[in-house]
Amino acid sequence: MAEFLGNVPGQHLLFVLGIASALIAASYFCGRRRVSNSVSSGVSGFGNDAAILQLVVEHAHEGLVMQDIYGRIEWTNPAYSRITGYSAEEVRGRRPQEFILPPANQLSAEEVETFRYDLTRFRSGTEELILNRRKDGELFWNQLTFAVVEGKTLEDTKIILICRDVTSQVEHVKELENARTRLKQQAEHDDLTGVANRSKLNSYLMERIAEGVDGSARIGIIHFDLDHFKDINDSHGHSAGDTVLRHVAMVMSRVLGNRGLVARIGGDEFVAVVSDPQGPEEMEDLGTRILEGLAKPVRVDRHEVRVAGSVGLVLADAATASASELINCADIALYAAKRSGRSQISWYTDALGAAHRHRRMILAQLDEDLENDGLSLMLIPQYDLESRRIIGYEAAACWLHPSEGLVDPVSLLSAQDDARRITQIERFALREGLCEVKRLREVSNSAYFVSVNLSGASLKEAGFLVQLRQAACEAGFKTSDIVVELDEKIIRFDEPDGLAGSVDLLKEIGCRVALDKFGSGHGGAGQLIYLNADQLKLCPMLVAGLEESNEKRQLVQSIIRLAGNLGLTISAAGVDTARQVDMLRQFGCTMVQGKVIADPLSAHEAEIHMREFELLEHQA
Repeated sequence: MAEFLGNVPGQHLLFVLGIASALIAASYFCGRRRVSNSVSSGVSGFGNDAAILQLVVEHAHEGLVMQDIYGRIEWTNPAYSRITGYSAEEVRGRRPQEFILPPANQLSAEEVETFRYDLTRFRSGTEELILNRRKDGELFWNQLTFAVVEGKTLEDTKIILICRDVTSQVEHVKELENARTRLKQQAEHDDLTGVANRSKLNSYLMERIAEGVDGSARIGIIHFDLDHFKDINDSHGHSAGDTVLRHVAMVMSRVLGNRGLVARIGGDEFVAVVSDPQGPEEMEDLGTRILEGLAKPVRVDRHEVRVAGSVGLVLADAATASASELINCADIALYAAKRSGRSQISWYTDALGAAHRHRRMILAQLDEDLENDGLSLMLIPQYDLESRRIIGYEAAACWLHPSEGLVDPVSLLSAQDDARRITQIERFALREGLCEVKRLREVSNSAYFVSVNLSGASLKEAGFLVQLRQAACEAGFKTSDIVVELDEKIIRFDEPDGLAGSVDLLKEIGCRVALDKFGSGHGGAGQLIYLNADQLKLCPMLVAGLEESNEKRQLVQSIIRLAGNLGLTISAAGVDTARQVDMLRQFGCTMVQGKVIADPLSAHEAEIHMREFELLEHQA
């Protein structure tokens, strides 16, 4: 503590002053001896200096004590009495250890009695910081500086102590230390859950890696992420979400125990570092126990909230690992667990890593093409069975995949992780679709409509509907000439983010809404009652094999009949044969698209096809 106090501003000055006081005191006592000798001889060799020294000593701010070699007090100045509360008479002839030490530090009577200064240890300038007790019982920190005045014999040697009450300085230092501790805690731990944060995780991982450079240790990583955590916040409020996050941290900390570190690295993601696990079996056991611990419902207010999560596992040699690589591998494993159905445990493998790197390469190429207008527009003719003519086009974005040719780029992306990319792609399809169909309108003098597939990524983007209306206006389209196709699996009327409300907003600005890919197995006929849609679009899976399957025919007829009763028009995708067209017309379907009309066409091909198709229809 004395060394630490030495860094506090002013302590060096106090030390210098203390030494000076000690020298003054020594001079004072030596002066007293000389004065005494002079008086006895009738000559004053010290003159008026003795009076000056006495004045300085008696008015010094520091306490001064003179002891013999056995620690017995022979003299004290007034400051010592002010500091300790003991008068000079009360302490003269006694050792400080008898009365000034607090109960916890008191010496035995034998130790006090046999005390003697060790002059090899206590030299002039020696400092010591010690907790002392005043006469009234109050504790204070006493900084002692020792000065040795050597006599002719050891018995004549005197020890001068300079005493300073540095309690306020010590308390200030303690406050600084406590503040540093608090700041370190805040800098390394998550405020909400109390577990470590990303910064602490990185430093902890690097420490474990450094300890295992000899290759004898392994490091295990458990990357945990809650499934559908947003639904908890939306349904029960953010306070419930916070309760769940604290519960996750508690479960993971309890399961891990003293085996390593648990950290929250953001949102609902947690990472546990397992120090030198025994093997894959232990890692899987820890992951399973975490999932089992979270399977029990969490009590939030008066409700029980059930949570689930996915786990990614990594086990690596510390000698060959790096902190960033370990976290990245765990993230890849976690992503695989989520793609396999959630509430799963997935291991990182080299094959998984290679697939991830390939995907990153593909996405990097896609990002470059998104920035440099590298997408293509395809138009799919929409054929009306009653008027026997093309009445509109579905606009779809296509991308030249490095190895698979033209693909739908949205099919490569995750709705949860790639919202920005998906929105860019859908904006391209809308903007370019309006532009190209406008040109076809002008060439044919026909009021073709444009249909475009939109996802939650676009519909949830702030201002997107305003942009949609503005794009329609600039292209000379009424919003009623735009059909927004929404995949049936994203329209869930019973869930907060099911986008059922987006249907109403689209209708408010005048767009028509089609429920796309109906019958793909993700939705149900019951939701048709709750949706304010205009059109139902049968998925290709229902249309395929319609000629051979009586069950499919009955199912399609039932769907068309139900939709008709609800006021919805019916279209069908993936119609490839004239026989399918005839059957769908008989069932009540009003519009089709597919090979029987045309494969997806470029803008130039669409214009040629439009002219030829109209001519054929006219001749027919």
